[in-house]
Amino acid sequence: MPLTIYYFDGGIIGRSSGRSSVGAAAYRAGEKLRSRAVGSAAYNSGEGLRDGDDGVIVHDYTRKKGVRHSEIMLPQNAPPEYKDRETLWNAVERRERRKDAQLAREFVVGLQLEFELQEQIEVLREYVKESFVDKGMCADFAIHHNEGNPHAHIMLTFRDVTPNGFGLKNTTWNENDLFLEWRKGWADVNNRMFERKGLAERIDHRSYKEQGIDREPMIHLGYEAAALERKGVKTERGNHNREVQKRNAERAAQKEAQQVKAEKTEQDAEELRQIAKEVKLEKELQKMREAVQYIEKPIEVKTESPFVLELESQLKAEKAMQHLEKMQEQQNNAEQITKRMNDLKENFIALEKEKISLMESHNRNQPEIYPMEYRAEQLEEHAENLAILQGRLEQLRESRQNLRLLDLKKKKDLDEKITQATQELASAQNFFKNRFNADPAHAAEELKRLQEEIRAKKDEINAKQIIVQDIRKKQEKLELEYHTQKLLNEIHPDHEQITHLLEQMRKPPTSVREQQLQERIERQLNVISDYYFEKAIEKLPTRQAQILTNIREQTKEQKELQAFEREQAFLTRYYQTQDKNERKRLLREDNERKNRAFDRSR
Repeated sequence: MPLTIYYFDGGIIGRSSGRSSVGAAAYRAGEKLRSRAVGSAAYNSGEGLRDGDDGVIVHDYTRKKGVRHSEIMLPQNAPPEYKDRETLWNAVERRERRKDAQLAREFVVGLQLEFELQEQIEVLREYVKESFVDKGMCADFAIHHNEGNPHAHIMLTFRDVTPNGFGLKNTTWNENDLFLEWRKGWADVNNRMFERKGLAERIDHRSYKEQGIDREPMIHLGYEAAALERKGVKTERGNHNREVQKRNAERAAQKEAQQVKAEKTEQDAEELRQIAKEVKLEKELQKMREAVQYIEKPIEVKTESPFVLELESQLKAEKAMQHLEKMQEQQNNAEQITKRMNDLKENFIALEKEKISLMESHNRNQPEIYPMEYRAEQLEEHAENLAILQGRLEQLRESRQNLRLLDLKKKKDLDEKITQATQELASAQNFFKNRFNADPAHAAEELKRLQEEIRAKKDEINAKQIIVQDIRKKQEKLELEYHTQKLLNEIHPDHEQITHLLEQMRKPPTSVREQQLQERIERQLNVISDYYFEKAIEKLPTRQAQILTNIREQTKEQKELQAFEREQAFLTRYYQTQDKNERKRLLREDNERKNRAFDRSR
């Protein structure tokens, strides 16, 4: 069940948390990179960190699973050797001197399940080039896809780059307006791909208020509060969200009441129109009764033979009865067809409502998975990094103890390294506690709990996906049967009566949303695509299929002729005028007309 989702989150990779850009890049790309930055984080690279014999730190994450694609994109003036991941991020590390330096900017974006891997790569390339590379940043992105949750990590440099390397930091890239532009850009590039694929789905980066949705947003519970809420313990954040839900429900009820009041006026008008139709129908029935009475009207005969009179009377009665039976049979047949078509439509709408409910539930649950998985990745990365820093410190202490008594210079060097390693470990531990609100000693238990929560949410989503797929199969069968009945109705003698009865049986919507749904479904069912037409006529007798095929071909020819005539009329008006503004207006109107026609065809 591919369902659209907008997710866009960002952060900073810096030394203050005991991390390195080389290690982060290695983790995201699932590669083995070498770094000379002592005390750097390694977990991002994939498997672990160790010091080589030459003092180089190796970040080896070649066994990391889920990396589908990784790529580096550079601005035109960047050194070509920066295409190599290890070279690029070691250059970043060398350029930054401060112990708390910010090394890279990172964004995590959710990818659409509707797109194939190559399309996801295409979307990322387009977005990264437009938003970052064209502005002068070096970009390193990687696609991760685990258990139906595709996302991408985008690492970006902070400094201007020249053919000789990195220069000054570009502070204009830190402006808030630019961040909002990046968020919008991610929605735009995905929507362009949806449009290229001919899909109606779209994503939106804006808040409820900006979208014109009268709904108050809730705050993120956080993992600690969520865990307490699941155990039945009320939290401050949970209470806040419950109040928000209550206010949203009240707001929705008020809006619904206003809609119902407005619709009541429309329903009253519809009832008046219905009465007028019934009056018209009653007049038609009266004409039929008069016709029957005319048939039963005694006919004057010249003979007065009782036998002849009785025979004529019987013939008239039989003829009147046959006429009434024929009229009743036609009426019943039309009502049966109408009832069947209406039942098909109502069943289709009921399934659509169920599907929409499941999809809305998915849209509420799916956005929670991205931050949870991102948090799990970060927690695992930092926990492994702490273990690496602890191991390095113990290794340095052991080397210090093994020195001979008179190796004073080596002792002094090792003491300095031990002091530096101790500070880095303490900094990383403090960051872990503040970031995850957990004791580093219990990182494994916290990670396991988080992974189980993610798995439970994914299982719930997968169960809904199966239900939605089943609903879509049922809808396809209903749609095919409805189209078949509609085609037969087009050549039925009582076509106008059936259409009239269908309109009478149409249930008035109880809300604006239901009205929009009803109109959308009716458009979908009343427009028969070539695919459904071919499927439908396969079920019909040859004679009926041939008649319907001829009618469809004639209709197509008429539409093509009308389109050709409109195009010729447009070209004539366009070339007759020399006014540029008038030509622009004509082009705009023509494009709007074509867009409306395209929307109707869909």
